[in-house]
Amino acid sequence: MKKWLKRVLPLVGLVFPNLKLDGKQKLQLSDEDKSKLDTETKQEGFAEAFMDAYNKLMVVDEDTEAAYNGFMEEYKKEMAAQGIEASETEDVDEADKDTEVPKGDAGDQSAQINQLVQAGQNILSENKELKGQLETMKNKSEEDEPEIIPAGTTTQTKVKHSKTHLFGSGHGYDSLDRPWNKRVIDSIKKGISVSGSTVWDKVNIDKLNSDLQDYSRRNSAEIMSMILDGYDVPAHWPIVSNVQDQYVFSSIATGEITQAFKKSWLPKNKQRFVPVINKIFDKQIDIEWQASELKSIEKSWLNMFFNEGSTPYKMSFARYLLGEILKRARKEDKINMFKGVYSDPANLPAGTAGSFLNAMDGFLKLILKHRGVDYLPHDVEPLTPINTYTVLQTWFENQVPIDVRNMPNLKLGLGNDALRHYHESREQLKGTNTDYSATSLTLEKFPNVEFVGHAQLEGTGFFYLTTEDNIGIMVDRPGEESLLTIETTRREIHVFADYKHGLFFKAFGAKVDPNADLDYEDQIFFSNNVELLNDTYVPVAAGDATPSVAEHHALVIGENNTAAVNITKLDDIVEGKTYVLRGNSDTTPSTLVNNANNVLDGGDFELGNGDEIVLIGISGDRVIEFSRTEAGSVAEPEKVALAADATTADAANGTIFVTAANAGATVLTNIENAIAGEEYTIEGGSDTNSTTIANGGNFLLGAAFTAGLGAFLKVKYNGSKFIEVARG
Repeated sequence: MKKWLKRVLPLVGLVFPNLKLDGKQKLQLSDEDKSKLDTETKQEGFAEAFMDAYNKLMVVDEDTEAAYNGFMEEYKKEMAAQGIEASETEDVDEADKDTEVPKGDAGDQSAQINQLVQAGQNILSENKELKGQLETMKNKSEEDEPEIIPAGTTTQTKVKHSKTHLFGSGHGYDSLDRPWNKRVIDSIKKGISVSGSTVWDKVNIDKLNSDLQDYSRRNSAEIMSMILDGYDVPAHWPIVSNVQDQYVFSSIATGEITQAFKKSWLPKNKQRFVPVINKIFDKQIDIEWQASELKSIEKSWLNMFFNEGSTPYKMSFARYLLGEILKRARKEDKINMFKGVYSDPANLPAGTAGSFLNAMDGFLKLILKHRGVDYLPHDVEPLTPINTYTVLQTWFENQVPIDVRNMPNLKLGLGNDALRHYHESREQLKGTNTDYSATSLTLEKFPNVEFVGHAQLEGTGFFYLTTEDNIGIMVDRPGEESLLTIETTRREIHVFADYKHGLFFKAFGAKVDPNADLDYEDQIFFSNNVELLNDTYVPVAAGDATPSVAEHHALVIGENNTAAVNITKLDDIVEGKTYVLRGNSDTTPSTLVNNANNVLDGGDFELGNGDEIVLIGISGDRVIEFSRTEAGSVAEPEKVALAADATTADAANGTIFVTAANAGATVLTNIENAIAGEEYTIEGGSDTNSTTIANGGNFLLGAAFTAGLGAFLKVKYNGSKFIEVARG
């Protein structure tokens, strides 16, 4: 058998100098050797199958020897037919360390090996004596039925397996020595739903741990694809690996260079390097299961094989378990990448797990850190369903510098809702044009500006413009976020993973003179100036009566307290900036005290669970109340006050309109910029020459309406008329 092995291995172009076999011990190839064998045969799992086949045939009996002799005869004939001299090397003793490769006269050894591989594969596939062994190597059983249709199913979906592996894959994590895999085959053969579950002792935990690591290594490309799908990453954002702490980019700002000719030497060039330091953040996954919980997960996976509506037939238990864990992790990473605000976990009480939103600084937080510092934002109208097209076109054509407007490969990022509004409002304005096209991936008249829709920017009204290569993602080792480790302690099972994640920007803007005011001519990143991240909070440390808002403007307070706390002041206030405080405890709440530092319209405000107060920074390092909301209360909808004698209302301003005292008889004839399907309310604000609405024109009413004090009329717009819904 040793002689047989030393002739088969060279057929796939491999030499194993350290391989020592005396015909009694099992063949054990290293991971590196298995990888080489799989690569040379271009068949994943070949090495595992080869070892299984060899070890089952260790005892050299007459049949095996005869099969080998027949193989060698056919091998020599095939070599002779190809003009290659096949010299058979005799067995060597233990002092001979190298497996010898048959030599011929057909060019260099590499080319000859390739010929031998092809010839050997042809012979092996045709040799009837070795068919059973070859089928085993290919992970198929000669005697076993390779495909079984689960009893009770009406579809022809098949669950493939071999005598040794579920799905016939040859991978360790599909081996039938795993009780969970064997239970699938046993249950299908019996035609019953899966019953029972694995005893999750140390032996099986160790097997599952090994399977998860093996699956992650073998399927790193697939896992990376899973991660990207979970991140919802724009296609043009690259992923940079091997970042351990920081990723630094330097942009250079250059002042004037040229001047009129003079005989004297008058250098005037000024340059400054402006670094953008991007930090990568450490993250962790910690999971604790009772053995019963792992049993439940196993049962869910097993039962999928009897569910016609699902397709788990190529999903190993390792893949299923990994996928379920990472599904939630990737969802959190996706949100974190856009809306994350880092908070030092050291500020939390010992033993307290932090929010996933506080694991890293995301896209919006990085922009906030640089906005007004390294680049100047534009103050434009807030985006609405009616004005989005006009605002974006006017902004780009009139406010973005001409040099930037003409650059290739610009990306205009905005929320998916704002992107819809751009096309809808454009259609209202342009839809009757003969050359109008409803589908456009670029800004109108600017094919160099491509739209990038972001689900995580919906509702923010934020948009930005930059070059295609300015933003990307940082990791340390690709796929490390999927490398889970399982440990067991008594009846508890622990799963953990450590990885790094971050977002980078190459540049925002730079001035030659660091003390000069910012302007739009020296920046590569542009955006509007809306409020951001008012709904992402960082926790306040226990007992803090003067919390700082230097790192972030939205704080969540109460849960970490050991007793109720009075907040007498907010530290590090910036005049004109908005701050949000939110409570998250009813047992140990913090109370914002009305005093010289906190000017509150409604007096002291206890921040119970869900209560929120919005403040604005004013001079003297103080804040003043803008609004407050108690948990469970419904905010009063904003109402639009119509001017005296107004004959129309504007839906761009709101949906509830209050009439005023008029100088004379006044008829409301239309609600401009209305949206089909939207409901609008007209409330009477005065009995002085009360506004009236006639049943006719743009309104279809049950009768004419008079908007006296306290009266109301609700109408719904169908695209052409306002239809009465209710009145009172």
